[in-house]
Amino acid sequence: MAVDIYGDAGPPVLLLHGIPGDKGIWAEVAARLRHCQIIAPDLLGFGDSSEPEGDPHAAGQAAMLAALLEQLGMRSVHVVGFDFGGPVAVLLAARYPNLVASLTLAATNVLVDTPIPCPLHLVRPPVAGDLFAHMFFSRPGLSGMWLGAVARRQSFPFSAYRRMLHSAKGVRWTRKIFQMSLRDLPGLYAPVQTALSGIRTPCQVLWGERDPFFSRATGERTARLIPGAYFQILPGTGHFLPAEDPDRFAAAIAAIASQGTSGDVWQW
Repeated sequence: MAVDIYGDAGPPVLLLHGIPGDKGIWAEVAARLRHCQIIAPDLLGFGDSSEPEGDPHAAGQAAMLAALLEQLGMRSVHVVGFDFGGPVAVLLAARYPNLVASLTLAATNVLVDTPIPCPLHLVRPPVAGDLFAHMFFSRPGLSGMWLGAVARRQSFPFSAYRRMLHSAKGVRWTRKIFQMSLRDLPGLYAPVQTALSGIRTPCQVLWGERDPFFSRATGERTARLIPGAYFQILPGTGHFLPAEDPDRFAAAIAAIASQGTSGDVWQW
């Protein structure tokens, strides 16, 4: 598992990217968290990390991250999960609670019954579903996502988004994980949704005001299922919050990471 580490002092923050994507999406957020130690890995199958040999979905990724944190000597980190990083972060918090000091979920699906756009139902059947998956989640198909998903296009231009699709391996695993998810939402996401009620660390849920994939109602419901979670909308943003509004995103992480390490009081 390839990992970028920024800084060597301050509260440690683990940043988990979404799909499509890699650890590069965190560059602007990390630059604004100078008083934190940032750990930004490529999830298995993405960026410079190896392809997964076992479970490539959230549970397998969480187990590998726990091993990574042990290897790095990290006893407790503030975990941030964006998009697919969200269910990974939830299972990391649920199965390795001593490793997680706080949890931030951003523009993610951690629920079994989140509405799925009608065209994506086409990827579920065998054989024919594979053909539609290759069409929707090819590099051209994923490139078109930028038009609908990004609201602040000056902050996250197409050239930066396109960079996330440079890796054929990352595109392939984006397709595989999307298709796995759509074909077995109950099996893969029921453990994630069930885990929400058991989270006992401080938690915040960040959402894009103009996210076309996950509605505000989905974000609010996610926060309600986590005891004491705080919900925050980032105005004017679409789905790719870390790249569209790194200032507000980093400020939210700094606030929750400062709990217990400064005189600030975190309200949740």
